[in-house]
Formats: sequence, C-alpha cells, structure tokens
Amino acid sequence: MQLGIELHSHHCPRCHQKLTMPAVYRDHAWYHTACWQDGARQLANATRLAAAFRFQSHLPMMHNIYSDTL
Repeated sequence: MQLGIELHSHHCPRCHQKLTMPAVYRDHAWYHTACWQDGARQLANATRLAAAFRFQSHLPMMHNIYSDTL
C-alpha cells in the first residue's frame, strides 16, 4: 500500500474496530499498534509456555495408531 492512503475504510482484524492512528501494516493487513503488540506479547508468552512444558506435536502418535491401515 502506498503512503498517505486513507485508512478510514479499513478495520483491524484483531478487534474489528475501524482503524485509527497509530496503525501498523503487518502480515498483509493493517492493525492498531496496540492490537499488534498485544498479539505479539501473547504469542511470545504461549511460545515460552510451550517450551517450558515441552509440548510436542501429536502427529507422530496418530501416525503410529493408523500405520497399519496405510
């Protein structure tokens, strides 16, 4: 998108409210800066928790269950 484009017709994909400044353009969408920062903080926290508990994907377990049928 070009600089100076009007954002009044855009909505934030996270909170679904009309965009107001300050806004950031990330992942092919416009977000409120606060919404983007909240999402980044939540993702970092979830990643930290997953690493702490060492959650692993359940796909190998499911593969072993159904390996006879393949």
